[in-house]
Amino acid sequence: VRTMPHRCKIADYPDDTFGVKDPGHQRLVEMTIPRDSMGDYEKCSFYSYQTNRTILMFNSSDLQENFTIGVNATLQKCSEWVYEKSVFKETYTSKHNLVCDDAILVSHSRMIFYLGVLVGDIVFGWSSDRVGRKITVCVGLLLLIVAAFAVSWAPEIISFTILEFIIGGTNHGSFLCTNVLGQELVGPSKRKYTGTIQHMFFSIGLVYQTIVYYFSRDWQISCIVLAASCVIFIPYWWLIPESPRWLISQGRNEEANAILQKMAKVNGTKISPDVVANLTIKKEKTGSFKDLLKSKTMCLRAVILCFNWMAVCLMYYGVTFNAGNIGDFYLNFFLMGIVEFPGILSTILLIDRIGRKKMHLMCMMLGGIACLCTIFTVTFARETLRPLTIALAVIGKMASSAAFVCVYIFTVELFPTVIRNVALGGGSCFARIGSMIAPYFVMLGMSIGGAIGEALPLVIFGATSVIAGLMCLYLPETLNQRLPETIEDGINFGRVKKTMVVERNGVDETQKNLVGDTIDNDEL
Repeated sequence: VRTMPHRCKIADYPDDTFGVKDPGHQRLVEMTIPRDSMGDYEKCSFYSYQTNRTILMFNSSDLQENFTIGVNATLQKCSEWVYEKSVFKETYTSKHNLVCDDAILVSHSRMIFYLGVLVGDIVFGWSSDRVGRKITVCVGLLLLIVAAFAVSWAPEIISFTILEFIIGGTNHGSFLCTNVLGQELVGPSKRKYTGTIQHMFFSIGLVYQTIVYYFSRDWQISCIVLAASCVIFIPYWWLIPESPRWLISQGRNEEANAILQKMAKVNGTKISPDVVANLTIKKEKTGSFKDLLKSKTMCLRAVILCFNWMAVCLMYYGVTFNAGNIGDFYLNFFLMGIVEFPGILSTILLIDRIGRKKMHLMCMMLGGIACLCTIFTVTFARETLRPLTIALAVIGKMASSAAFVCVYIFTVELFPTVIRNVALGGGSCFARIGSMIAPYFVMLGMSIGGAIGEALPLVIFGATSVIAGLMCLYLPETLNQRLPETIEDGINFGRVKKTMVVERNGVDETQKNLVGDTIDNDEL
């Protein structure tokens, strides 16, 4: 649904194109299409003359002296457009003329796609706990394939948006379920690698998507190729096992044992034939969203982390959406995908050394400041410093990729076991809000145009990231800390005992308060 550069079509000129064909065509464009304050052609209006300007143009050499732009003309909105086709031959936007008054529909479509992601996370999370990880993933992937092919022939924006909603829900819902399945199929020491590798394949998908766009340059061909790529998921039904942990939780120990025995055989090890015969998983009492609001401490931490989830997602998707507005679309989009690898790898290497809080704060500040700095490169030397503008945007994308990993781990470790899923779900919901509003900021920049329009979205993303990062200063560090289990543990997590200096018989003595008289470390 990318919007290509465009202007009104000149009705009196046969086979009008966005590019100028000859001097006569150039004069007719100058005469018909007004310019905006930045000197660019208006996209939605044209001058309508009562005089037959086509005949005058070819029969009078002093046409520009006789008819200057705007004389004896009325400004009207156009109903047909011509598009610049050097980047794309055709997009869904250009095919259905979703520009000018209808341009907002493009942002609505993107917003509803991410609304589908939110709904998919909820529905697939519920389904995977009820009917199993494997069947939920396989059904979701099958629906994704069907919707991906169907959207290639969507006749109008309503059906297109509905299919995008389904694609968003099934795509990300399946992604989360495979993440859970991968975590449950390996031991504790390998779990951080399964999640990281999966996110790296997400980045590989972005790079692959760019390659498909580059060689097809047509929205329909791209959709068909990407949908066909998903067909490789069909054999998953026969290739991936169900989660043994989920089977045990459902009392299906024999099935779990068969899977574990097969895994042991493949790994060249042996386990007892009845290793899970009498094994049960204790179902602990879980908390609710209300428990997050029971204390000022828990509520404040929830607000800070939810805002951070939104800020991370806003910058991650916003910078990606804005890639085509700051230079070469394909190169920038490729860089936005490839740069995620160093971002994720740096998190793996540093997060256990410098801590969750410092790592996340560093990522948010680095990405935010980089995006904010684009206002200088764009304002003072837009074309000359364009490579620097792109580099700053790429740094913002890399930092947001790293921050995604940090905020996930930070949320899991900061909240107690009984409400950990609630906190993680709440953060994920706020993340979807960030992804839903990101397209509107990009559209705002495109509508303003010029240097200001180019920098404005990045400035908004950067400022939000800096504010979110600074808010994290009020959160405690979770590195090498015993994870909280109960609500009380969560409230007291990160607190230190306050020391008091009292005077006895003229001598200063230091005493420690009772455990109940603790205060937050940010209050010291």
